[in-house]
Amino acid sequence: MLYLSLAAICSLLLVVIFKLFNTYNVESFQAIVCNYIVCVLIGSIQGGSFPLGSDVIQKDWFPFMLALGLLFISGFYIASQTVRHFGIAVASVAQRMSIIISVSFAILYFNEAATITKIIGILFAISSVILINLPDKKSTESTSNDTSIRPIYYLMPLSILVISGCIEAILQYVHLSFDDLDSNQESTILFSFAAFNGIVATSFLVLTGKLTLGLKNLFWGVILGIPNYFSIFFLMVALDTIDASKAYPINNIFVVSTSAIVGYFVFSEKLNTFNVLGVIASAISIILIAF
Repeated sequence: MLYLSLAAICSLLLVVIFKLFNTYNVESFQAIVCNYIVCVLIGSIQGGSFPLGSDVIQKDWFPFMLALGLLFISGFYIASQTVRHFGIAVASVAQRMSIIISVSFAILYFNEAATITKIIGILFAISSVILINLPDKKSTESTSNDTSIRPIYYLMPLSILVISGCIEAILQYVHLSFDDLDSNQESTILFSFAAFNGIVATSFLVLTGKLTLGLKNLFWGVILGIPNYFSIFFLMVALDTIDASKAYPINNIFVVSTSAIVGYFVFSEKLNTFNVLGVIASAISIILIAF
């Protein structure tokens, strides 16, 4: 549980940093690309070498890592924009609802145990996500009158849910299916693919004059990269000893509930009665799923 707790804390830091992007007017895409480069450097230093060789295309896990790289950078960018337009709680909830996909995959594909206690805990988890996501009447009216939020932006939370669920399912599959990768290699390789995609996209935007690099954005990329790397690394280590159908719900619901609390105390985001009940339900779900 130690590594799972560390993974959850790092994931919470990511949500908080995304919120600070808005406060300090950080250009998200530049920071995200820089963050992945930092993740690769941390992983390479920790592992003692860069884990990718010339034979990478021949590896059985290559297409899965390539897909993860694309999903990571697109999901991260959408998450940052969701925090910017809808707040820290909504973004966190949308991302953590991915347990619907990842837990179903773990039970159906890997035949992990589906005990009554675990099922009830997962139902509490889903309930907590819904409750924490319920806005009060004033917030709804304020959002509906906000002309800066385009209608297409409301697809962002759903996109985060689907992308996060796919990432968790593929991570689990790669971790349990390929013996030639350890937790550090997995983390570093997938960040390498995400960094490569980001560098290509950034280079194109810079060369076409659509993007100007800023030191402030790169600085925040470094800040983001440290907890981002360890959020995945610690999760991979945790999956060695904990079923994914336990690990993902506990990790996700912890982040949902603490994000709402941090949003309330640090960023003055409102919590109504339903939100508070959601935080309580999340605590119950973690207890049921874990024990």
